[in-house]
Amino acid sequence: MKKSLSIALIVTTCLFISQPVLWAKGGESLTRGAASLLVPGLGQYINGELETRGGKVKTGAMIVIEAGAIVTTAVVGGIAGYPQIWTGLGIFILNHIWSATDAYVNAPAGPEVSLKENIISDR
Repeated sequence: MKKSLSIALIVTTCLFISQPVLWAKGGESLTRGAASLLVPGLGQYINGELETRGGKVKTGAMIVIEAGAIVTTAVVGGIAGYPQIWTGLGIFILNHIWSATDAYVNAPAGPEVSLKENIISDR
């Protein structure tokens, strides 16, 4: 078991290392990520992602998940109690992490520049 787990960990690490990862640099990206960590969707709004259809859908999903997590936490916490309350809190925490990571990664590096990698073919 330990051997197969170690091999899986090594393979996963090699796959992540081999992929190009582009992160936003500077204080603005941290500010946008922190804004979305506190209020999901705020960093996306600051990044100007609400100008595209995909950005609107993504931010809307974050807001709906946030509302659902708050309701789930209140209802499950009030009815079932302690151990089950983590169902709602887990959704709540994961939504905040997703929103903050997305805002940080998609923060523009300059005027109208995105940090997404664009591969241009020479064909």
